[in-house]
Amino acid sequence: GIQAIRCPAGLYFDIEKQTCDWKDAVKNCKLKNKERKIKPLLYTEEPLCQDGFLACGDSNCIERGLFCNGEKDC
Repeated sequence: GIQAIRCPAGLYFDIEKQTCDWKDAVKNCKLKNKERKIKPLLYTEEPLCQDGFLACGDSNCIERGLFCNGEKDC
């Protein structure tokens, strides 16, 4: 669920870092939710992708090395 975080006076909550920091150090004040990382479908009844590929949550196949590389590939 959602939790309320109160930062000390003069500090702002950085949703990406999940910490309180000075206003000029927080670049995401307008975000309300932390972006979730895309996870592969690791368990399926039958393989969805060829060797070396993983299935995204929408069942599209991308190269295994593209998961967790910091880019939105799915």
